[in-house]
Amino acid sequence: MRVAVVDGFSTSRILVRQLAEHAVDCVHLRTQPAFRDSYTRGFDPGAYAVDLGHLPEDEAVAALRRLAVDRVIAGGESGVVLADTLGHRLGLPGNDVRTAPARRDKARMAELLRAAGLAAPSGTLATTADGAAAWFTANGGTTVVVKPLASAATDGVRICGTATEVREAAGDVLGRPNFIGAPNRAVLVQDYLEGDEYIVNTVSRDGVHKVAEILRCAKDKGPHGSPVYDYHEPVPRSDPRGEEVVAYTKEAVTALGIAHGAAHSEVMLTPAGPVLIETGARLMGSIHPWVHEKYLGTSHVHLYALALTDPAAFAAFPDEDLRWSHELRQVYLSNHRAGVAGSDAWQEHYRALESFVELSAPLAAGQPVPQTVDLATVPGYVYLAAPSLATVDRDRARIRAYEEQGVYVRP
Repeated sequence: MRVAVVDGFSTSRILVRQLAEHAVDCVHLRTQPAFRDSYTRGFDPGAYAVDLGHLPEDEAVAALRRLAVDRVIAGGESGVVLADTLGHRLGLPGNDVRTAPARRDKARMAELLRAAGLAAPSGTLATTADGAAAWFTANGGTTVVVKPLASAATDGVRICGTATEVREAAGDVLGRPNFIGAPNRAVLVQDYLEGDEYIVNTVSRDGVHKVAEILRCAKDKGPHGSPVYDYHEPVPRSDPRGEEVVAYTKEAVTALGIAHGAAHSEVMLTPAGPVLIETGARLMGSIHPWVHEKYLGTSHVHLYALALTDPAAFAAFPDEDLRWSHELRQVYLSNHRAGVAGSDAWQEHYRALESFVELSAPLAAGQPVPQTVDLATVPGYVYLAAPSLATVDRDRARIRAYEEQGVYVRP
């Protein structure tokens, strides 16, 4: 089997390694010649049988046809539309190419949901900061979320309660490229959704959607109005609120034209029911799949590899009976003051915690460390797991106490 991966960054790097264990050759290509280093960090072209680099679409189709690929999949968020387009042109199984743009554009995404009779955020597109502020005022001046149309990692997401805040947030988005490096030509202003946020990671094959993980998100409002993650925690399949979110998510994924591959959906469970914030037609980023596999028996990556390599095993996968063996939290680190990274002695304190499982914090001495204002500026994350939630909570509190001392930057 041979799989082409478009923009194989973030968690898809781990998928490629798992596919290699199943004797699957992977081919890589890029949607553009260069990206920000923060987006491509850790990419290894040597993991691929062939690295085609960036090619115009027609040349990419010809190259993949010569290489006789069996699937074309999106590695990172930036690869979603091209992966679906190339797969369609090659006549390979894939997602509905007609709705491919809506799997990146959050305004079109909401339109597809409403057309399918599903709840979706209301809002508007604006091409100027003044236009965004004017809509806010005309819409009653209630709390809104301002965000880029197509980005990732909570990039540019701001919660705003005044026209001035909306104007500033929209101007910030329109005045710079997004996280992936593409220009922001418009900004999305949507009504703020009150409720509990959930993540549902699914994998699909032939229109059958299976759940890999359900996570509940705990967030705080950052210093500039952006949501900042505190932690993610697993939600068991027996949880009725989680099941309500899962049922809605499967309908939403279908409405978005996803019949094959991974999807990472963020859903707000409001008092009126679930509402999709957005779905990425790719693997969830910023995770260590092996941790999920240890305590759950599977992961988003593991289930995706199964769908690609063993259709019968995927069809038989008992996703409704998944159980976590321990209490677990993925705690996002928070740096309170911009500065320069110093000693990494703080890592030993974290590793000594009773519930410590894994740490991801790519900080090197002398490296600039921004203040944490969104997901893109977190210094890293720590997995904590224990039989008792009290142990996990105690260790999370200790991490927050260390952070108050400014441990990530030089005094």
